[in-house]
Amino acid sequence: MRWLLAGMAALMQGGVVAETDIAPLRFGEWEVIAVQDAPSSMRRELFPGLEEKEFRRLTGEKGAASSVNVFLLRRDGKTVLIDAGNGGARGHMIAGLEKLGMTPDKIDVVLLTHMHGDHIGGLLDAKENAVFPKALVYVSVPERDYWADAAGRGGELARKIFQAYGDRMRTFRFEEEVVPGIRALDASGHTPGHTVYATDALLVIGDLLHAAAVQLPHPEVSATYDMDPEKAAQARRRFFDQAIASGLSVAGMHLPFPGVIRMKRDAGGYAGVPVR
Repeated sequence: MRWLLAGMAALMQGGVVAETDIAPLRFGEWEVIAVQDAPSSMRRELFPGLEEKEFRRLTGEKGAASSVNVFLLRRDGKTVLIDAGNGGARGHMIAGLEKLGMTPDKIDVVLLTHMHGDHIGGLLDAKENAVFPKALVYVSVPERDYWADAAGRGGELARKIFQAYGDRMRTFRFEEEVVPGIRALDASGHTPGHTVYATDALLVIGDLLHAAAVQLPHPEVSATYDMDPEKAAQARRRFFDQAIASGLSVAGMHLPFPGVIRMKRDAGGYAGVPVR
């Protein structure tokens, strides 16, 4: 708790952590810190199902605002990190955690929404060793199985992570409570084992959204990153409807920072109200 209170005090006093890359929040039983790993934007070519005129109407000339976010959750003395960002020169996750007094050895659990590079790159250091020396790292069974045999750079990175974390690499099946108070839900489509994590007051939706300005009003539009575009669109609508019906807030890895919104229905689609 001390690191959270210190971080919040510095934010309110305009101290060193008073930057846009850290946001202390609270949802239900969990203390939540949103950390921006990297700023981002999404260009129109990533959304082939949307006409250029409509894309520009929604986003302007500079592309759709986005981000790469990770979320730190703490309850009952346990510290959980959801996703690990890019790593390397582009990733700022570790610097963000250090501003909160958190070093990698204080992370108990890392939950992965999926195994794309901008979500798992931060698990390895420059020498391809494990960044988090004590953490258990969890990923869904179908996600692990897919990337264990995948060709190309994605599969290579995943296998390096499997090797670096060894028996600290764990799997789960959908609907399991992976750690007390956090349940894993099937959001496959973006990847074969894409996972949404649900707490008592928050849905962490991974990559259901890449560009909120586009995909909230047009949930049927999938990004080229989605491996199964139709299934990804179905998952997007399903979880948006669930968030509205339940009143749960939504945290997204590519929502503009700090990456948390409250969902509502809008004409023909959805809208999100930022949570501050």
